[in-house]
Amino acid sequence: MQVSLIVPAAGLSSRFHQSLRFPDKGVIPRPSKLFYQLNGEPVLLRTLKAFQKLPQIRETIVAISPEMLPEAKRWKRRIKNLKVRWILGGKTRAESVLKALRKTSSRSDWIMVHDGARPLVTSAAIKRVLKAGKNWDGVILARKVIPTIKKVLTKDGPIRETVDRDSLYEAETPQLVRREALLKAYQQNPRALEATDEAGLLEAIGARVRVMPHEGWNPKLTTFSDLMLAKAVVEKNISQEIRVGIGFDTHRLAKGRKFYLGGVVIPSPKGALGHSDGDALLHALADAVLGAIGAGDIGEWFSDRDPKFKNIRSTKILAVILAEAKRRGWQAYHADTNIILESPKLYNHKPRIRASVAKCLGLPEKDVSVKARTREGLGPEGEGLAVTCEAIVAMKRI
Repeated sequence: MQVSLIVPAAGLSSRFHQSLRFPDKGVIPRPSKLFYQLNGEPVLLRTLKAFQKLPQIRETIVAISPEMLPEAKRWKRRIKNLKVRWILGGKTRAESVLKALRKTSSRSDWIMVHDGARPLVTSAAIKRVLKAGKNWDGVILARKVIPTIKKVLTKDGPIRETVDRDSLYEAETPQLVRREALLKAYQQNPRALEATDEAGLLEAIGARVRVMPHEGWNPKLTTFSDLMLAKAVVEKNISQEIRVGIGFDTHRLAKGRKFYLGGVVIPSPKGALGHSDGDALLHALADAVLGAIGAGDIGEWFSDRDPKFKNIRSTKILAVILAEAKRRGWQAYHADTNIILESPKLYNHKPRIRASVAKCLGLPEKDVSVKARTREGLGPEGEGLAVTCEAIVAMKRI
């Protein structure tokens, strides 16, 4: 089966914009709803990604408006194995589909159409539609109607009857149709450009179309409330995947050593002793990251008995550990630290330390806290013999 995928996405999002109306302020100007973020990526991009790993789809044609084109073209590297072509759509959904249909390869026996504003479709649902098309002119994904449906005589009139729901389905996309049948439907129907879906076009010429029922949630994001509901559902699972790690490190202070804290050299007559550069703050952060991802401690990764790590910069140690966290699917999103040190005083150095730590973690400075405190002359830190650092790092699933 060779399939050309068409994604109509050229709509003006007028109902979406209307849903953003504020009292006495009119409609707030916004970009297309398809560029709003859903779990960190634009709605349209997420929609396209749902079709990436389906070998039946040989080409993808996306109909968009002129103002969307510059942004959409930047997604080239983020959409793999789809062979996407961007075209300018029409005034209606059906016209956009027709313009895309004319660009499809004649070698494709089948056309699959999917709304750009349905980003939650699953690959399993798409595969079911593809599998069911063999003996039909068309197959559409559909959801059985659940609410009680009332039929009325007029908008403000009385109820005429309660409609039997047993044979009612809500049409969704994707819709899979034979290419020749869809072309015929456009040619024979003088009102084809007013059609709201491909099944309706095929029905008008007597083609055989079936529904593929499913029980998932595949909404079309028509209003801002739809988008917020989708975000609540999709991002709920992400927000729950959070881990917190705790790190702690102490180093003796000695003359003749550079004093590194957070990747910054602090002017001081003493520096931290260590097999590495002795940066207790970055070591605490590295241990916190390792703790969050359950990967041991810094000594297991950078043993002080291994000569190859002699005088290694702690910025490199933290970079290696962050790369391992990313490989396992985690990234830092907040860090809180304490530096316990009697001398030198760090008040004037904290901004530099904070900026350096934020850079090492790949975070904005607002998500990094660096606090300094003394021991009031008590203990090894208070006596100027050591520096101790504590760190808590919050990690989220990528």
